[in-house]
Amino acid sequence: MNIFKSIINNLKIIKANQNIEKFEKDFVTKQIQIHQLPNELKLFLENKTEFDFIGIYSKGDDCIYFAKNGNNLNIEYEAVAKSQVPFYHKLKTFALTNNFKIEETANEGIPYLKIKTNTSIEETFLLAKKIQQDIFGNNDKTQYDIVP
Repeated sequence: MNIFKSIINNLKIIKANQNIEKFEKDFVTKQIQIHQLPNELKLFLENKTEFDFIGIYSKGDDCIYFAKNGNNLNIEYEAVAKSQVPFYHKLKTFALTNNFKIEETANEGIPYLKIKTNTSIEETFLLAKKIQQDIFGNNDKTQYDIVP
């Protein structure tokens, strides 16, 4: 009887693993280039996205988020890894140099920067492009994953 239970349990595990693999294969993150960002921001402002924020990233450290501010947008950054801390400081300097108000918080010890840009889709796009190019070294051909 124990052998039968063991076989059944192993079959359940195999089936569960197959479902996980299928899910991972079926789930594909949407990718864009920077020139496609305005359309994503438009969908976001029209509440046609799953969450109340979106972001873009290509290599991890360069993940910037967009948050609603009425009909406009703000840009946010979270330094989850130590490698992101220098970028956090560069973004903070960028914001202050460009006369944007900032709000700094920590989420369980993780530094979080809110840049109060309060900008339109087009202005937000131009700022995001500048940030991605000047701070993170990306270019117009860089492929970004949409977060989440």
